[in-house]
Amino acid sequence: MRIRHVFPAALVLAVVAGAAGPAAHAASASGQLSSVPSATHSKSRQLEVSAAKTESDAYLQYTGYADSVVKDRRPDLAQVWRTVGEVEHQDHWTHEVTLAGLYSGSDNVANLRTAITQAQQAAQADTDWAANAPKDSAAAAELRTVAARETADAGLLKRALTAEQGKGSMPAAPPVHTIPIQVSAGPHYSGSFYNDLTGDSNSALQAAAWNWAEYQFDAKTAVDTGQANLAALFSGLEAQEQYENWAGLSNAAGYVNSDAANLKASIASEQGAITMYTQYAGRAKNAGDTATAAAFLSIRGDEMSHHQTFLRELDAGR
Repeated sequence: MRIRHVFPAALVLAVVAGAAGPAAHAASASGQLSSVPSATHSKSRQLEVSAAKTESDAYLQYTGYADSVVKDRRPDLAQVWRTVGEVEHQDHWTHEVTLAGLYSGSDNVANLRTAITQAQQAAQADTDWAANAPKDSAAAAELRTVAARETADAGLLKRALTAEQGKGSMPAAPPVHTIPIQVSAGPHYSGSFYNDLTGDSNSALQAAAWNWAEYQFDAKTAVDTGQANLAALFSGLEAQEQYENWAGLSNAAGYVNSDAANLKASIASEQGAITMYTQYAGRAKNAGDTATAAAFLSIRGDEMSHHQTFLRELDAGR
């Protein structure tokens, strides 16, 4: 179960440490940051990044659940999950990374530098989780496979950066082989290792979702700046994170279960989001960042509606 909650600051920025500076500067230069004083905004920026991580996570969580629904059984439920997921990503995630100035809407070089760091850190994290996995387990093998892809992706992104700077040619995206979402009777693991695979504050599924959302944003920036080949690379990496990395890890973990179990997990996720945004709004307000506080309270209202929607769907299926 993935429950959104308040994260320690050390975990919030772990994936983007050392990488957000150039992109944040570029976003600031293009007017994308919140209009609060920089000293004040720096206090709430980690909250914006933390919240954004939960939103990309929620999108692939709900998309995975939707993909598991048998079409002739409850197509309405699949559509609910897809619709809520779109709000979590297109509205909430986009708003939060824009407030944080995490990625640039105009500077491909800055975005590539950030993407290289995120891919490298995700590869290292997956390697570490594989080392802690049960010996010879399917999850360990999948984590190593994903880490290898992410290492290769970092190499492609480095070549893209060189090309963007006028040296060499833009590499092509790797081929993507879609992995169908599997429904299991229950999780295949338990305890701290299952949390390593699926947890919200620092897990393999979250890392895949975080990279997926970044690549989609970067692809749009590349399109908007007339860099079609770079956009194709980012789009390919985006597809790889969703359809190979996230799906493969989900299947290895036994993450997607029955409709009822998935709805209960969704309800818990939304309740966690309500708690998180309540606390984050208070922290942002105390830091003097009223714009971020207001954004968090607005998003909390959406999460409350999502919570009620999932409750109704659970009752309808009984």
